[in-house]
Amino acid sequence: MNPLYLGTNERRIFGIYEPAGPQANRARAAVLCNPWGSEYVYAHRSLRQLAIKLAACGYHTLRFDFFGTGDSGGDMSEADLAGWEADAVSAIEGIKDIAGTARVAVIGLRLGANIAAAVAARFADQIDALVMWDPIVSGEDYLHALLAASRPMSVAGDPDAVEVDGFVLTGTMMRDLKTIELRDVIAAPPSRTLALITERLASHDGLDVVVTPPGSKRLSIEFLPAPCPWVGSVTTSGAVPVRAIQRITEWLE
Repeated sequence: MNPLYLGTNERRIFGIYEPAGPQANRARAAVLCNPWGSEYVYAHRSLRQLAIKLAACGYHTLRFDFFGTGDSGGDMSEADLAGWEADAVSAIEGIKDIAGTARVAVIGLRLGANIAAAVAARFADQIDALVMWDPIVSGEDYLHALLAASRPMSVAGDPDAVEVDGFVLTGTMMRDLKTIELRDVIAAPPSRTLALITERLASHDGLDVVVTPPGSKRLSIEFLPAPCPWVGSVTTSGAVPVRAIQRITEWLE
């Protein structure tokens, strides 16, 4: 485990690099994109285990904190999705330099999956594969669930912001979240793509119908019941979804 900083002095991004195991016979690289808020906290252990597993399979792996979160610079009052997409691009460039590769696998969990997909669409020539692990289907629904599951508190100095489970959600970020629509991504997957769903919701119904063309080999939508590492509960908190991690690494092979 090697901590490092990416980006610029004005936008410092904290990351952790896991080098590929000694048995790696070719240079491969992967970037992991975190979820947001309490989901980031609950999923931290699982994403670390995924990074370790990928490294053991021969991937130089980088996971990072978006600007304004975790150990990166800034705070949430400065955050927006466009900026976080730029952070993911910085991470991709960083791991490419470290690993000496031209293309990278991008893996995201929850909101991180949607950010990874947006970046993959813009930089398809640099993306070897995209994994969306329990991505957000509808930004509107995601935002509603966030606000309904907690007791949002107002934030001093910003009438548009609320605090959700101790994390500040600005008006800008709420407007950005409402624009998310997974169906727009899977209708034309930007690269070889896996959408791995471990918690099946009503919003997932009919996703396979959206795929164009039907049966496209560029996109796999798989439902794999497993503990949801991003949900804090008595039964799931701290649990590592071994089957999901194994499936992601197998699919990337």
